[in-house]
Amino acid sequence: MAKALNVVVKESVKDLKSIQKQKPSYYSRIQMLLLIKEGKFVTKDALSEALQVSTQSVHIWRTKYNAGGIDRLLEDKRGGKPAQITAPIHERLSTRLNSGKEGFKSFVEIQEWLQENFGIEMKYQALNKYIKRKFGARPKVARKSHIDKDESAAALFKKTIWGAKTY
Repeated sequence: MAKALNVVVKESVKDLKSIQKQKPSYYSRIQMLLLIKEGKFVTKDALSEALQVSTQSVHIWRTKYNAGGIDRLLEDKRGGKPAQITAPIHERLSTRLNSGKEGFKSFVEIQEWLQENFGIEMKYQALNKYIKRKFGARPKVARKSHIDKDESAAALFKKTIWGAKTY
């Protein structure tokens, strides 16, 4: 049978509760330390039932805490991939998307534009999600009238057609 993992919590209850308020996303992890500090639960199974998480999570959290303390327990290694579209590129993309005459007709056209001008190769789906999330836009937009329409010609057309009497 494996040896039980002994965890000695160095922080005070007051410190743990203040950290718990500051970092609500790590509530369960800090709650585990509080339960151990107060001596209510010690075993992995009892802690997992009290926190309503898996025993594997409790084991990982306790191991991390023993290895590096509270800092190691609260570190987050998700993500970390730098964004391909930087702030200046985002601004240029925004002006091009909002332009009436120089807009894009498809996401493929946006992909090609990014490749030609900035050397950025983005997958179609990633670009699609980025445009919709950041701009709330779609390249193809139905308009009430044509963007190159001449208003004076339209007024003249309406005047001659609708103003003439038919017998």
